[in-house]
Amino acid sequence: MHTIDIIGDQFPHGTPRGFTEGCRGAACPALISCRDIHTRYAGDWSFKRLIDAGTPLEEIIAREKAERDGVRERDRAATHADRHAEARTTRTTRARAAQRKPSSTRGRGAPHAATLPARAAPALSPPVAPESAAPRVHPGYAWLSDAETLAAELTVEQAADWRRALDEYRSALDAHVADLTGWAADRRRRRAALRSAKLLLEQTGIALSTGISLDGAISAAADAARAEYDCALAAWEEHAASAKPEPPARPRRPRHRLVKRTPAAPRELKPHGTNACRARGCDRPECIEAGRQYHRAWVAGRQGQNIETKHHGTAYGYQLGCKDRSNCPAEISCADASLYEERRRARQAGIPEQAPRVPAEPVRERVRELMASGMTILSIAADAQVSKTGIKILLYGRSGARKGELPAAIEQAKADRIMQLKPHRGASSRTA
Repeated sequence: MHTIDIIGDQFPHGTPRGFTEGCRGAACPALISCRDIHTRYAGDWSFKRLIDAGTPLEEIIAREKAERDGVRERDRAATHADRHAEARTTRTTRARAAQRKPSSTRGRGAPHAATLPARAAPALSPPVAPESAAPRVHPGYAWLSDAETLAAELTVEQAADWRRALDEYRSALDAHVADLTGWAADRRRRRAALRSAKLLLEQTGIALSTGISLDGAISAAADAARAEYDCALAAWEEHAASAKPEPPARPRRPRHRLVKRTPAAPRELKPHGTNACRARGCDRPECIEAGRQYHRAWVAGRQGQNIETKHHGTAYGYQLGCKDRSNCPAEISCADASLYEERRRARQAGIPEQAPRVPAEPVRERVRELMASGMTILSIAADAQVSKTGIKILLYGRSGARKGELPAAIEQAKADRIMQLKPHRGASSRTA
């Protein structure tokens, strides 16, 4: 196809046919290039079904965008719900902790307030760290409870091995949950310490900005708060760099399960003269005839089925049984559509078209005239640049299942070369 045809207004850009007819570059003016459309049409069955149904490309893109937006909104709503549930759990835990009475430490040998050393700087009370959130249940335990019910479907040996693997997984999961709990507690503790140090540093900064010295106590408290903040920040960065404990690997499910099967009845072979016997490879005449009758009945049943109107005029209609050109209600019969589709696939695969052919009878008479003048089959084949087997088939017919059948047509190029041959003079003594 010429380039002018591709840039014309009538060219089917943005369709699989546009790629087949030559638009294979990235400069396609369509919303989606013909190359991308062809790739999705060949690999995406749902996209192919929409294109075959005649759905506009803009509507397909709008549907896909709406589907992606719906998935994004659903994930966002799920994340929002999880955050609300976690916040509700935290509030409940804090309320329970506030109701508890603090235990007294006077009788345990705690030092009296009067014996405590005096502080050099004014005390700036740091904020109280929040209580730890309620522990979350690890999903591995839910899988473990579901996996334990599988043992009833296994054999005795497989059930024992499966329970042993589950026990090992349970021990490893307990150790992982303990490590994960300690890691989370350490994370909360260091985060609370960093938050407390940051607030203390802000308070000392406000006090320092007032200009009051109190014999250097405020500046000393500010330096101590800065040092405490630097230490808490270093501890938090060290924890952030550490890896989160990985969960243990789950045991693989047994491949073979206990399936109760009833013993199969002995197979009864069909006798000779049936299609089943022919399907086993029997070449007896009665079995061959039974196979032919079965095929005729099957074809008649397929042709007797009601084919939907939308399938007429397509290659699929030909597969459904509409093989008569005169009875097909479509403008282009199903047989012609199937033939066109086969030729299109062959051209797309790089198979060239068949060379033009002409009737073989005049060429056959010409070869006989040349042989009557004394030329042999080998000399005719060499002069005409054709194979000797082709000359023999042209004269004496085919071999094998079509033995003796004379070809009705021959390639035009070969026929022209044979017709242009002239008898050899003085070769009347030669024989074929």
